[in-house]
Amino acid sequence: MKIYTVYFSILGFIATVVFGSIIYSNIFIKGSQKSADSKTLRRIYNEDPDTLNLITANDTQSTAFQSLVYESLASRNFVNPDVWVPVLAESWDFDPDTLTYTIHLRDNVYWHPITLPDTKRVVEGVKFTAKDVQFTFDAILNKNVECPFLRMAYEDSEAEDPTWKYKIKYWIEDDLTFKVQWLKPYFLMHTYTLGMAIMPRHVFSVDKKGEPISLDFSGKEFANGFNNHWANTKMCGTGPMMFDSWVRDKRFSLKRWDEYWGTPYNFDRVNYIAIRNDNTVLQKIEDEEADMTGIARSVLYLKGKKSEAAKEGKVIFDDYYRPSYRYVGYNLNRPFFQDKKVRWALSHAVPVQTIIDKVWKGLARPTTGPFLPDSSSTDQSLKPIQFSLTKARQLLDEAGWIDTDDDGIRDKVIDGVKYDASYELLIFAGAPDYEVLARFIQENNRKIGVEVSIEPTKWALMLDKMNKRTFDAVILGWMMSWTSDPKQIWHSDYAHEPNSSNHISYESEKVDALIDELQTTVLEKDQVKIFQEIHREIYEDQPYTFLFQEKGKAAYNARIHNVKFYAMRPCSWSGQWYVGDTPPPTMPLEVIPPTKEETERGYLNETPTEEQQIEAGALPVKEPVASDQ
Repeated sequence: MKIYTVYFSILGFIATVVFGSIIYSNIFIKGSQKSADSKTLRRIYNEDPDTLNLITANDTQSTAFQSLVYESLASRNFVNPDVWVPVLAESWDFDPDTLTYTIHLRDNVYWHPITLPDTKRVVEGVKFTAKDVQFTFDAILNKNVECPFLRMAYEDSEAEDPTWKYKIKYWIEDDLTFKVQWLKPYFLMHTYTLGMAIMPRHVFSVDKKGEPISLDFSGKEFANGFNNHWANTKMCGTGPMMFDSWVRDKRFSLKRWDEYWGTPYNFDRVNYIAIRNDNTVLQKIEDEEADMTGIARSVLYLKGKKSEAAKEGKVIFDDYYRPSYRYVGYNLNRPFFQDKKVRWALSHAVPVQTIIDKVWKGLARPTTGPFLPDSSSTDQSLKPIQFSLTKARQLLDEAGWIDTDDDGIRDKVIDGVKYDASYELLIFAGAPDYEVLARFIQENNRKIGVEVSIEPTKWALMLDKMNKRTFDAVILGWMMSWTSDPKQIWHSDYAHEPNSSNHISYESEKVDALIDELQTTVLEKDQVKIFQEIHREIYEDQPYTFLFQEKGKAAYNARIHNVKFYAMRPCSWSGQWYVGDTPPPTMPLEVIPPTKEETERGYLNETPTEEQQIEAGALPVKEPVASDQ
């Protein structure tokens, strides 16, 4: 049976713009490119990722680039994300008594060819085996590899064995059989066993000459070589498309992998061009020089819907709620933000509904916490914080921030040091709507005696500042997975760890205890109670000013057929798209809902039968976090 995959990614930053889009033909030339090759999918992206390393990358753009190249052992079905379908794993068995997965790997799967930089030798014809799966787990669990956002799912702070601080053990049975045993129950066992995309050992374990970096994959020497690996600007996967080229700030391209084991992708090439200007992006789609793009700004999206291209049916505009939320995050290492009353004051000073109406043109809705508004994890009794400058001033007074020198800025002496009520607000450079949002915050903060300076910053530098916690406050967003572990963002274990997702250094004993309880809670109804309690505690603490969930705004050329949007990120899947009058053969979209027993248990015991897989629609889903929009 031939099955496409969806690359399952855990959590990714949302740069304060949007995802990719399309463009440029097989030959790069200056000027207009109106001719559309039916075998080339043209897209646009607006910011280069820092790395393409599958494990250390933690942003949506890198995931978008990786999505057609790398594959996971299994993936969630787009129509019903509670259903898992095999990908690199042909099947698996789960023993609930020992919490052990026996994973039977697909045979005759080959890694893409790749060239060693120093010797120029092409490494090709390498089979995917259990050694690659083991290597991927080894790299993630190496404490010096820069992926704390992944490693946290496996870490066990209560482990009795001082030499093994993880919840899992894993081993190779043979080339095509791999076992993973969880040492204690974990509510995301399935996700972190089967949902991980796999890396090629023969590439990422060697240097530029093809010599081993280190024979000890748990050591610092290997981690240093892995974090700074020569292949971090390339990709070598098992997916239907393979890496072709990347010129930073200009273009990125993929080409068809003719030896792909599954159903071929419907395009021979995927060509991206870097375009940062939102007006230019809209112009490209209206001029039919682009096939699919996200429209970052609501005002431009609404303008596009009224364009001649839209009226003539040449370009289709569509919107949908994205599984994401925006926020202002406060670095809690800064004295000004350490008092909860100050954070509540700052939240009262943000006119969220006005911003939604005037800047986002109604294409968003307020949020109250770290879970999506329609999610069962959200406590619906919590209401968006009222915009009230009077209440904000009152809270700042109560917190002891008073303007003692009549300069218009409040101040306070803490441990003998006088601090002004002022901070720098980091925003993504070149995103006009977020500049307007920041100015709303700046102006209303001024009215309550708080000085805000706006710092537009390129994405790579933003990531660096957050990773090192050398910022005051930041406007950002989180793209949410279908199920995710709040430990990554909210647990104090990661409050001071470099490169962690808890970049604001949030610490709460109550939230820690709830997250720890959640880890071993398997029943869904009990998980919901814990999630809602976490929501209430974080709402009470206000470490973020929670802003809104915005709608994704897509525009695509009418030549692209079968474009659909889903609740699970990346919300659309280019493996379904095609050009021409006759749709290519594809799997049906019907799915098997999980049984009541499976829902209550919280995980699936067995691989679906082949008949069930066909019925369930093992979709050719080849995208991650925010790729196809």
